[in-house]
Order: sequence, then structure tokens, then C-alpha cells
Amino acid sequence: MHKLKTIIRAASVGLFLAASAAAAHAQAAVVLTYSSWLPPTHWLNVNGMLPWIAEVEKATQGRVKVEMLPKTVGTPPTQFDVVRDGLADLSLIVTGYTPGRFELAEMGELPFLGEDPTVMSPAFDRVYRKHFAAANEFRGVDVMSIFTIAPGHIFTAKKQIKTLDDLKGMKLRSASATGTRALNLVGAVPILKSSTEAFEMLSSGAIDGSLMLQETVKSTNSVGLLKYGLLIPGGLFNSSLAVVVNSGKWKTVSPADQRAIMAVSGEALAAKIGRAYAAADQSSIDAMKEAKYVTERADPTLTAGLKKTLSPIEDEWIAKAKKKGVADPAAALADFRTAVQAR
Repeated sequence: MHKLKTIIRAASVGLFLAASAAAAHAQAAVVLTYSSWLPPTHWLNVNGMLPWIAEVEKATQGRVKVEMLPKTVGTPPTQFDVVRDGLADLSLIVTGYTPGRFELAEMGELPFLGEDPTVMSPAFDRVYRKHFAAANEFRGVDVMSIFTIAPGHIFTAKKQIKTLDDLKGMKLRSASATGTRALNLVGAVPILKSSTEAFEMLSSGAIDGSLMLQETVKSTNSVGLLKYGLLIPGGLFNSSLAVVVNSGKWKTVSPADQRAIMAVSGEALAAKIGRAYAAADQSSIDAMKEAKYVTERADPTLTAGLKKTLSPIEDEWIAKAKKKGVADPAAALADFRTAVQAR
């Protein structure tokens, strides 16, 4: 009987220790809250962010989890502040929604950078970290990945753009400081708003059209509100986006798990996002064809005119980057263009 009691006591202690270990493991799990200004069903979440979230959990064997909040905290332009201030731990930000704040990231907005997001997105993460990370313009957060995406073009409701003069006086939505500067240079009237506000402005007739990535025509439900597209070789503009995490929260993740997460972030996440943008662009192109859009690629004369008119933008960005302490911004830009052209 004594022996049986000893066995039972030992088994009980073993179960207690196992339960305690399991509880300790559960307590050690770090949960990052994700504030998404896009709906959970948006293609960028479905094909980009949500698969990455699953990879984070798998890479850390469940020690780090990411939970999407049921509602967006703040607005699209305030997501950086939301994360930095700890109102949410993680978000995807569009750097151009707060002009002048992330001037080094504006390199990814410049005209005529390229047309393939599957190449441009991971190249931008690599080049940004190499040349600009030391400037720490994302102070207060850690950058999980930063990328430029698909090139942007001009979409209009009632008038096809064929010459530079056609742009004069047109009210067009812009999504960044670079896009706004481009519109000012060509004599148009820029209206700086997020993509989520494009539908309302187009449906009310408040604007004549919008600077848009091709995917945005479909994702903002604007297919029925526009009719013409002017496609610019290399893009009239682009956008830079970043996935950022609160620095204090990031420090609660063990160094080993940080390394595991970064192995599926950085260029790897940027490449995933690039592929998602390429697929979304094609889906929107198909929708525009079905809606009988009139889309034309800018001819050599118009393209040359745009390049000449918009040439100050690159020089202005180089000057701003130098003020941020970057010794040779032109070399960084050349490094990026070389990476894009190499593929």
C-alpha cells in the first residue's frame, strides 16, 4: 500500500510539473496585435499579410502569435503613430500618407523606377537596409519589411490623356508627396488622399481621376467610375510600404525567435508582397478589359516629355536624403536601379 501511495504521489507530482511547464510555455507566448486598415478579406491581407502571420507562428513554433484586431486602430495615415505609441503592436504603413516624414523611403516613390513588383519589392528592402537603416527614420518601431510595389499610372473618368497639355487643370488624387509633386509639375491639381477615399471622391465627381496602381482600380471598387488609363513606362510614381512593429514589444520576443521571424520577413516578405501585387494588377487589368476601358501606353513623345518635366523630382529627393545624413543618395538609387534591371 505504501508503495502504491508513493507511485501515486510521484505520478501526481509529475502531472503537476508537466502542467506547470505547459502553463509556463503558454505564458511565455508573445502575442502581437495587428491593426489593419484594409479589410481582412482584402487581397493584400489574404495573399500577403495573413500567410506571413502563419509563417511567423510556424517559425517560432507558436511562441509568437499575431492576432488581427477586429477594427482598425486609427486611420490609414496614422498607423505609424498607432504602432509607435503601442495602441497596436504591428501594422502595414504607407509611408507616403504622411509626406515629409519618411524622406529616405520616398526613393521608392520616384518616377520611372520599373514595372515588375516581384523584383522591385525585395530589391527595395535590401537597398534600404544597406544605405538608409543607420539614419533610423522609423525611430520607435522596428521595420520587419519595407518595399516599393507596382508602378502607378493615370486613370481618368471622362478624358483620355494623350499629351502633357491634357493634364493641365485636371483634379487628380495623389497618394504621396512624390505623386503630388509630379502633378504640380505637369500643371494638374493634386488632391492628397488615401486609396480608401478614392471611391467617394470619384463617385461624387470631386475629382477627374486618380493616380493609381492598376490593382487599385478594382480594389477601391472604382472600375465603374473610370474609363481611361494612361500607362507610363516605368510608372509615373510608385509607393513605399513597410510592416512595422512596436520596438518595446519586439524586445519581449527572444533573440532566437527574432531571428526566426526575420528569416521570413525582410526580403522574403517583400517578395511575397510583390507577387501578391503582380497578381492583383493582373486581376484588375482583366476587370478593366471586361469593362471596355480605353488604356494606352504613353507614346515615346509623351514619355520623353514627362521625363523632362519630372526630372526635378529625383534631384530634390537626393537633396533631401543628403540632409538626412546620407553621404551618397545617388549611389543608393543607382544600386536599386541596377538590382531592378538585373532581373
